[in-house]
Amino acid sequence: MNDEHTARPQERTTTAMHRTAEELEVVEERLHDLADRARGADATERLHALGHEVTAQAAAIERRADILDER
Repeated sequence: MNDEHTARPQERTTTAMHRTAEELEVVEERLHDLADRARGADATERLHALGHEVTAQAAAIERRADILDER
């Protein structure tokens, strides 16, 4: 792949999307870790639910980036 500064706009976009998805996966792991250490059942449930939502968003971004990569 080209250097970010010389890549086509679509390549820059998909690179950013893949990076965003990776960063969201890190956030998701952190949320689940926090949920496991939360003091109350409500907090644990909310943090796990949020972690799952972040995972779903990361997967959706990754899928869209993969579709653009194929073009």
